Order: sequence, then C-alpha cells, then structure tokens
Amino acid sequence: MPAPVTKSVLLLDISRLIWRARRRGPTGIDRVELAYARHFLAEDRERPAYAVLHLFGFLFAASREAGRGFVEQLAARWQGSAATPRQPSIIRIYLQLLCSVWFFGFRLRRQLCRHPGPPIFLVVSHHHLARGHTIDRIRRSLKARTACLIHDLIPIEYPEYFQPGWEQRYRRLAGNVSRMFDAVIANSESTARSVRLHSKTGRAAVRVAPPGVHAFPQPKNCSLVNRDHPYFAVLGTIEPRKNHLLLLNLWSRLAATMPAPPRLLVIGARGWENEQVLDMLERSRRLRGVVEEHNALSDAQVGSVLSGARALLLPSFAEGYGLPLAEALASGIPVLCSDLAVFREVGRDVPEYLDPLDLRAWSEAVLEYSGPDSPKRAAQMRRISHWRAPRWTDHFSVVEQLLGDLDTGRFETLPSEAYQPL
Repeated sequence: MPAPVTKSVLLLDISRLIWRARRRGPTGIDRVELAYARHFLAEDRERPAYAVLHLFGFLFAASREAGRGFVEQLAARWQGSAATPRQPSIIRIYLQLLCSVWFFGFRLRRQLCRHPGPPIFLVVSHHHLARGHTIDRIRRSLKARTACLIHDLIPIEYPEYFQPGWEQRYRRLAGNVSRMFDAVIANSESTARSVRLHSKTGRAAVRVAPPGVHAFPQPKNCSLVNRDHPYFAVLGTIEPRKNHLLLLNLWSRLAATMPAPPRLLVIGARGWENEQVLDMLERSRRLRGVVEEHNALSDAQVGSVLSGARALLLPSFAEGYGLPLAEALASGIPVLCSDLAVFREVGRDVPEYLDPLDLRAWSEAVLEYSGPDSPKRAAQMRRISHWRAPRWTDHFSVVEQLLGDLDTGRFETLPSEAYQPL
C-alpha cells in the first residue's frame, strides 16, 4: 500500500476579515471568508493551519487557537442572534487578537520547519491578489505553494459600474493569478469561464465549488417592519451594478399612481458611484414613507425582515455568484431577479427572471406578487420546496481534494469540462 500523504501546513490569509470585523454585518464575500476560517481553524481538522495577516510587507501569523477565538467572536458579533444577547464589541475582539501569540519573521519560519513539506498559502478574498510583490515574496521566502478563491472578475468585463482604476486593478489581479498561483477555486461556472478567459491560466487548474448556503436566521421577536402591509426587499451593497435605480424609479411611479403601494426595504451598506440613488433615497417626497433604507442590520435582523417579504428583488446587471439569491431560496423566500446566466446556474427554474432594464416587466411582477392570493407567487413557493441549497461539505470536499493535490506536488491542469458545478 502507498504511504499516506502528509498534509502540508496551511497559511490562511484573514487580512480582509480583520479589516472588515469593524462592520456590524457581513457582505456575501465576508460570509465565505468566515466559513473558510471556521472550517480550517477548527479544533478537529487534521491539516495544521495558521491564520496569517500580511501588513507593510511582513507576514504575521497567529496560532490556530488565537485565530479560532477571533473568528468565533466575529461570527457571534455578525450573527447578532437572540441566543447571543451580549455580543463581543469590536474593541474587545481586536484587543484579544493583538494580545494573542503572534509569530513574526524568523519565528514563523521556525514554526513552519516543524511541518514537513512546503506550506500552502490560501487567499479566499481578493485582498492582496492585485499586489504581485506580496504573493511573489511569500512564494520565494517560504517556498510556498499558492491557491486562491476568485469571486468574480466583473470590473474587467463591466468597468462602467466601478470606480476609475478598478479595471486596471483587476487586470493585475488576473495576471497575478496566471503567473503566481498553483490552484484556483471559482465560486461558479460563470466565474470559472471569466478566470479562464482573463487569467489565461496555463499553470493552474480551475476548480468550481459553489459556496455553501444557510437559511437566514429568523428570530421570533423582531419588530423592524410592519407585516400588515405588503413589502418587498432588495439586499446588497448600494452600487451601480446592483441596479437600485430601477427599483426606486418603479416605486416612485407606484407611489404616484396607487393610494397604498407596497413598501420597499433597501438593505445594504452604501457603496460607490451612487449619488443619484442616494439623492432619491434622501430627498424624494414620493418615496418618503414608502421606501426604507437599512444600512447596518445583523444577520438575524435581515432574516426577520426577509421572512415577511412578498419577494426578494435582485435586478443586478452582473454578478459572480448571487449569494442573496441562494440564501433567500434556502429560507423559502420568493425571488424576482435579473435574467443572468449565473442566477440561472444558482436558482435553476425557481425564480422569476426579468430583463434588468424592463421597468414595465418589473412593475407587473411586483404588482402580481403583492396580492395575498398571487398565483405566480404560490407557484414559485411550490418550486422552492424542490430546490436544494449548495452545502459547505460539498464545497470543502472540492477544496480539500485540491489541497491534497498540492500536498503531492503533482497538481496537473485538467480540461475545463472536468470540473462541473455541484
């Protein structure tokens, strides 16, 4: 029998998680990063792992125990459930992390010498991926193999929805992936196609692993919204590609033509290049009392609000995966969304798919779903009952197989058709 392969030590970059910990609630990418940290830093994992942070050209590392403590406190803060009434403050989270045992420079190398084989450096966010010198230095100084998760390359394909400079930054990112990474994980087949196109990955295979999805927590005692009147919700950062403007124009029309229109709840942080949307939210008399903005809801509050919505609205122009879509379906919440290839990949035949520019079609769908006895909404609820959410166990099965290939040093590029979404 062949000897069992020794698992290389994993260096999991949590730089972005540390920076994002100050936020009251997570974005979709935050949720994915948190899931990775909880998986690889868990007590029962066979593979040794350290949480690392790259700062000012130096690599810092915490023990698995210190990293796990940070991650679990952050999870409790973001979940904000009734089961954790006394959530840890951000100051306490940062202080405990800073006071933990950190390895720096030669001390980190001494720790790595205790483990056979070269380490594997894993980047789950796009943090640092555009900084080629950072990845190159880690590869050379630690003789590390490298792997990354790509969420999307939308700024290359749709630069008009982003701030100036984002396209160039993502082209550098794609070039670095091509030159410096041994393995790439894509969150969808749509993202994988973009990676193959823009990164020209000749040295690294691309594996497709949809992120796991959990239903939104739904505490019983939450009175953020009056459920006696029908309402809809849109969930996501307020930025141009999310197409909030279509919904605000739609609700402005509904407010002008209906005595009691359904309400719209805009849930998400304010992003960039959104002046017209913010002007309408802050100054429109028609939208006052009809559209509500919520910028800092916890997971529990989001779940409570969405559980009473007639539908979640996602009129995006472009997405890499569409985690709110999957989370809504996992929670039994109907969805009206743009007709995007990645949304069809995730939602299959369940949601109502609409042209993101067709205001009339969205108006008709909203009015149809507003009714208490809506046939179309009832039909989608029946379809939801047959939809199965992607599981983290399946996702990490793909990732663990990828890391196992890196352990052996025989990571081969396979044809794209060898990897299909789960």
